[in-house]
Amino acid sequence: MQSKNQRALAGMTVIEIGNGAASAYCGRLLADAGASVTAVKMVGDAPTIVRERTDPEQAFYAYLSADKFVSGAPLELEAIQRLCQAADVVLIGEDSNFSAFDVNPKKATVDLTWFGRQGPYEAWKGSDLVIQALTAMPHLAGPVGGPPLHAGDRHATMIGGVTAYIAALAAMLAKPTQVTRRFELSILEANLVVSEMHIYYVEQDGAPIKRQGVNRFSPHGPLGIYPCKDGWVGITATTPDQWKSLCIVLGMEKEGTDEKLATRQLRFERLDEVEKAMIKALSVGTAEQWAERGRSHRVPIVVVPDAAGILIHPIFAARESLAKLFTRSGLFKVPRTPFSLSKTPTRETLNAVDGELIAQPGPSAHASHGEPLQHDSPLSGLTVADFTMGWAGPLASRLLADLGAEVLKIEAGRYPDWWRGVNWTPEYIAAKQYENTKHYCALNRGKRGISLDLTSPAGKKLALALVAKADAVIENQAAGVMDKLGLGYADLVAVNANIIMTSMSAFGTGNAWSGTRAYGSTLEQGSGLPHFMGGPGTPPTMAHMAYGDPVGGLYGCASLLTALLHKRRTGEGQYVNISMVESMLQFTTPALLQYQADPTAPLRRGNRHSFFAPHGIYPCAGEDRWLAIAVESTEMFASLARVIGHSEWIGDAGFDLAESRRRRHDEIDAAISAWTKKQEPHQAAAILQQAGVAAAPALHTEEILKNPHLIAAGFFIDLIREISGPQRQAGVAILQDGKRLGAHTPAPLLGEHSWPVLERHVGLERAPYEALVNEGVITFAPASLRSMPRKPDDQCLPKNAKG
Repeated sequence: MQSKNQRALAGMTVIEIGNGAASAYCGRLLADAGASVTAVKMVGDAPTIVRERTDPEQAFYAYLSADKFVSGAPLELEAIQRLCQAADVVLIGEDSNFSAFDVNPKKATVDLTWFGRQGPYEAWKGSDLVIQALTAMPHLAGPVGGPPLHAGDRHATMIGGVTAYIAALAAMLAKPTQVTRRFELSILEANLVVSEMHIYYVEQDGAPIKRQGVNRFSPHGPLGIYPCKDGWVGITATTPDQWKSLCIVLGMEKEGTDEKLATRQLRFERLDEVEKAMIKALSVGTAEQWAERGRSHRVPIVVVPDAAGILIHPIFAARESLAKLFTRSGLFKVPRTPFSLSKTPTRETLNAVDGELIAQPGPSAHASHGEPLQHDSPLSGLTVADFTMGWAGPLASRLLADLGAEVLKIEAGRYPDWWRGVNWTPEYIAAKQYENTKHYCALNRGKRGISLDLTSPAGKKLALALVAKADAVIENQAAGVMDKLGLGYADLVAVNANIIMTSMSAFGTGNAWSGTRAYGSTLEQGSGLPHFMGGPGTPPTMAHMAYGDPVGGLYGCASLLTALLHKRRTGEGQYVNISMVESMLQFTTPALLQYQADPTAPLRRGNRHSFFAPHGIYPCAGEDRWLAIAVESTEMFASLARVIGHSEWIGDAGFDLAESRRRRHDEIDAAISAWTKKQEPHQAAAILQQAGVAAAPALHTEEILKNPHLIAAGFFIDLIREISGPQRQAGVAILQDGKRLGAHTPAPLLGEHSWPVLERHVGLERAPYEALVNEGVITFAPASLRSMPRKPDDQCLPKNAKG
């Protein structure tokens, strides 16, 4: 048995080169999980955070640097090459000019860039705001009349960082070769996971998605954040049963029996009226009282904590969700890396290091500039039993399939993946509409589909037989469901002593809030993140209809790979108890640091930044057209001033520093808007980028599949699937040896691969297989009528579902 003091990545060595918050965050995750990470800079590179020294920013830098060996001075190329030769993985920062081909670590290089190395945006300046604008996420948040709202600082770079972490661990799990694997990662492409659902809604419905207002996401109602006696609660009630139960919880019996409010579409049309009644009812109880009543009635209701509430949160305390960060300026609490490994936990105490001596260089290294070897997919040979449904879990397992793992998707005619649909009428089933939902098809490509009725003894026996041959299991069922099915962790260990089981739920298992019913919206609400978005005078503001789903999927995949690498080294499996609220909690780090440094500092600034100025989304010519601009240096501001016709600002002490520009933000914004209102956003972005200013059009969702840069980069995967036909899907953001990874087989039809998988993995013969089909244990279509299958806790209801 391994000690809990042993980290999962013990023995892994990483060199982090150059600049970039995404690469630094990737290194932060690796160090937290036990890798030895040395951060170096090459002569000529700028600091990771190119900003004036302010306490919150320096605290964030300390957070990124904690428990790493950090070089005190930039190194020459030869010294860096020597260090890298002894390392397993080399990370190259998105703001560095370093070439991956100048070093040869034992396993792989992971080269991060903002936009990739192919396409019209290749040389563009990137920033969190610019990346978000190109994902179309801001377009759907904020007031109807605008401006669209960005989610906040560091979101895009953290998503890029955890995706790079996935690439680094895939490299460690790959079959050994004598040639370094070369991974590339575009931060823009990594962030498109947050847009996938919307992309497929547009494709399925044939209509654009429009911004509906603060905390309003058509056709869901109610889905938002509401005041109560002592704070705020997040509520998502989309199904008829949830609406009726919510009305019972709130004492709104009249509304609960009103047929004109029976569906979410009808409620959305009368949302002002519905929310007015809800707010009146909520005013008599506390946030925790309402959340407790929601749990008891199976309604998604959560406390929405502010910064102070996060720091004293009872479940975060019970799960040790916050780590202690020791810096030269004091002690801070920060979100802990959310992997929740039962036997190899991540660090609970972080020590910031600045100027430590790095390890002595090894033997002289010689860079290889020859043609790269075409390696196999890094996870080939791994088998994962997949019991997930909806968005978050299937995204995690699709990433595994995209990287080469064999993923066995287990569902049943009685309880199919509910992203296939929930409208189980005879007509729907006869027309095979359950094979036609675009979001299901995209989230399940590359998987093998097995149909097993897990409520039957024979189905459970076969599922356990598959687990016995698997390397890992992943699931995102409601709390307690796997145990009730006889497929809990103890049951799996009985057939495979070293199995890894990754469970993904809202607050994790085994605590007072584990029974919380949740969607992706609930995860964002429960993390407290909405308290740091939007402006003064507005309620805590959500960034997305289901932000927690894609983010939870990324960290679910990363957690499973972490456990797999520990198992590869030690032979030991373990239980991975993911709280997807904790995954969202990562984004609160900058605000929590600022709050602890100065509790009076404003934490809600709309599209403005705590340090940079100007920073915003500005109106352009045309209906609902906008341009994102993020000025991150005095030099960049001078370039902006020239472009918009205000050269008199250059050299003026009132505009020289970010602090002075923040004081004159209104004046600067007015001048920028006067220029942008006459511009087409794509052309304006190109003009500003040519001048060296970070800018991008704030895209609409329907523009993503037509984006010329993504097309030129080969990002999309085009598949043709039986019944549902052709579909263009978002690809994986990771390239290996210059070739984009990604599964190129379509999502399985219900039970499509049952026979070949059961024959190969279990040794099932044909006659018993046919008997199981005749008995209904194995089915190829929904087997019974019901209003809705039992759904997992963490998903956003499909837009085209009836209810």
